[in-house]
Amino acid sequence: MENVVTNPQVYEHSIMHRAALFLLFFCLFVSNFAQAQDATLSRKARETYEKAQEAWQARKLPDAIALFEKVLEQEPNSYDTNLRLAQIYELQRNADLTKKYYAKAILLRPSAPQSAAALQWIGRYHFEAQRYDSAQVYFERALPLFPAKSSLARLAEKSIASSKFAREAIKNPLSIQKRSLGDTINFLNTQYFPVMTADDETLIFTGLTENRDENIYTTHRIKGKWDVPEEISASINTTNNEGTCSVSADGRTLVFTACNRPDGYGSCDLYISRKEGKDWSAPVNLGQEINTRDWESQPSLSADGHLLYFASDRKGGQGKRDIWVTKLDEKGKWAAPKNLGPHINTVDEENAPFIHANGRTLFYASNGFPGMGGFDIFISQRTDTVWSQSKNIGYPINTVADQVGLFIASDGQKAYYTDDGSEAKGRSLLYTFNLPQQVKDMIVPTRYAKGKVFDKKTNTPLASAIDLFDLKTQQKVGEFSSDSKTGSFLAVLNSGGEYAFYVSKAGYLFKSLSFTVNDSTSFVDLDIPLEAIEKDRAEVLNNIFFKTGEFSLDEKSKVELGKMVDFLGKNKTVKIEISGHTDDVGSDTENMELSRRRAQSVQQYLQESGITAERMTFKGYGETQPVAANDSQENRQKNRRIEWRIL
Repeated sequence: MENVVTNPQVYEHSIMHRAALFLLFFCLFVSNFAQAQDATLSRKARETYEKAQEAWQARKLPDAIALFEKVLEQEPNSYDTNLRLAQIYELQRNADLTKKYYAKAILLRPSAPQSAAALQWIGRYHFEAQRYDSAQVYFERALPLFPAKSSLARLAEKSIASSKFAREAIKNPLSIQKRSLGDTINFLNTQYFPVMTADDETLIFTGLTENRDENIYTTHRIKGKWDVPEEISASINTTNNEGTCSVSADGRTLVFTACNRPDGYGSCDLYISRKEGKDWSAPVNLGQEINTRDWESQPSLSADGHLLYFASDRKGGQGKRDIWVTKLDEKGKWAAPKNLGPHINTVDEENAPFIHANGRTLFYASNGFPGMGGFDIFISQRTDTVWSQSKNIGYPINTVADQVGLFIASDGQKAYYTDDGSEAKGRSLLYTFNLPQQVKDMIVPTRYAKGKVFDKKTNTPLASAIDLFDLKTQQKVGEFSSDSKTGSFLAVLNSGGEYAFYVSKAGYLFKSLSFTVNDSTSFVDLDIPLEAIEKDRAEVLNNIFFKTGEFSLDEKSKVELGKMVDFLGKNKTVKIEISGHTDDVGSDTENMELSRRRAQSVQQYLQESGITAERMTFKGYGETQPVAANDSQENRQKNRRIEWRIL
């Protein structure tokens, strides 16, 4: 049973990677030494060697060491004995003695196939000390001694490539200055996997208590400083372990990992919980479409909560653990997960995916590509459905240690991650740093719209559906909702977009807004009052467009008109008046006729879309009903409008 959710998933990876390396060589050694006896040994030395072998096979390592060293006292140039001692000291993680005996074995038989593992180990020894030239030399010597096209040969090839990569990366370091999030956040010995809401106001992370209980914690930014973390919810944290979570941009959907639960399908499963007001719902297993008998963990939700990326060792992947993605369909069910393919996944291990709020930039950890050693952070960009070839994010974000679990703020300015390096003094702490320009250039930043939806007459908070459309492409780019208890919402916007924003709720007129997001705007603040469907209640169609002085509908108007058709289709007894309005530029007669023709164009479009003529009237009011003084371009634009009113 896995006692800790995240430790086996992440921090144990460091041990697993090195242990796997050792075991790989161990298997090679066993096959060569199981019945081996050095033919050059004297009779007395051979007897001692056989006793040493028996002690080794019985895992009596101190006895085996003493006996193998006694052999070397008699026969210092025993190749097999030097290799066996190096292997034992490698198991005991005594690097100095491991190197001593491997080096002696290589000196004795530099071209022997059994020396390949020794050369590879010493290459890694130099690599971890950042002596990349020496490391490359040893890796290149090891490569031809391994069986061609074997996993060992592939490891040697990757090690050579990593030596070349690391040498150049250190010559061109990224400029970063990491900073601890402080003792208030780092209150445990171990905390990891930080995630944040898009407004950077809520931080959620996993922590491990002294009792080895893994829980999820949350804290909020108050006047620029982080408040004391609290357990996220009694309905989520249990006496078992919960961790490696992901939160939607608005902080209201949480997906996390839990292992060995009664309702689980495999060793570790993904669970989901939703927040209304201040309360989190009881977690629900995401089901057997996502969770299998294998290992599923390390989720990352898209900003709107409709795409879920995660790591799994399920069947059908590229290698061991891969990155997968699943999509929430219109019925609220998760589709069968898809593997992200060979540009992301390798025959080795990938984990800890993080999809940026922009929905197209993926960060994740891999030990399958050339890098700084162990697990490095990689970045890939999605165009339509195709992911670009992954790129190492660079040094010193990546180092010879394992890097797993990087979070980038929605505006692309700061990174948050876990470090258990020398500065942490044996602890796992949360850090932040400003992203260097080279990484910023790879990320399209996002902005967000934030606010509340409420009943205009009573001020009661409303739960509503919110659709976000890109007016340039007329494509829906986001689906959100407002909180039923608070009416609050947060919707992520890509920088530079021209957006249509639609808020709808049964029994109310739908609301349309339009705005453009630029780099100078961090967020859009929108308080949205909805009108109940009652006589004479009216709304403006904010995304109906005409060329100056014309009444033909622009293509960008079709999204809005589609919403109007949908509303009238759902409310079949409603009758409306469509009215056109202008500013004061031009003559009264021209403006009256222009407003009438524009209202008529809208009426005709709705009729052609299946809304019967008897449910609609249209009228032009020209410049007679301004909503603002005609004293600026902005105000004149407000007066040029199409309204609809309940009859």
